[in-house]
Amino acid sequence: MMIVQEYLEKINALLIEMNEVILTLGDYVEDVLRDKRGGLLPLTTELCRAAQMKEEKVQETCIESLIRLQPFAGDLRTIATSMKVAYHLSRICRYLRNITEVAEEFSLADCETGRTLSLYREAEEMVQVALRSYLQRDLKTARDLIKADESIDQKYREILRDLATGRHSGACILFNGLAARIIERMADHACYLANETIYMVTGERRIID
Repeated sequence: MMIVQEYLEKINALLIEMNEVILTLGDYVEDVLRDKRGGLLPLTTELCRAAQMKEEKVQETCIESLIRLQPFAGDLRTIATSMKVAYHLSRICRYLRNITEVAEEFSLADCETGRTLSLYREAEEMVQVALRSYLQRDLKTARDLIKADESIDQKYREILRDLATGRHSGACILFNGLAARIIERMADHACYLANETIYMVTGERRIID
């Protein structure tokens, strides 16, 4: 019979595989925002499906461990949070796919997307930091990450204010506005990941706006 640690190692390996999908999707989002590349939706949709399958595998493994081992205290919190972490990673995959989906609706050849790209890179780094803090049980980094989310919110508002000046075409306004909103939500899920780390380590459940 597998022991709790073996289950946790298997679960964390699946979470790392989900993150590899996120990184690949992120490369495609960079292609969209930096190079205005189109036609990526079939690829990103397939990657999203792969991430969802891994999420389901995490859930199955967690449930199996709960039934077989009936863990308690810290082990129980870790297994419970693993399911939520897998959910947030899956949501992030869908957000990245959505950016490539939105890009299919517009001609971006003459569209300035530099600020949206910068916002994406900051949010992507937040996701990576959040997952590392979870895997390493790094409480300080998790707490610092939640505080740093204000930077994303501020830059998102700045993008919206800039788009409202009338200096941009309708297509650019719509694309950048939609993409920036998706990225802002992605950063929120990075904070939710960090919050799961705090709960896993301390048992403290915080409410994040």
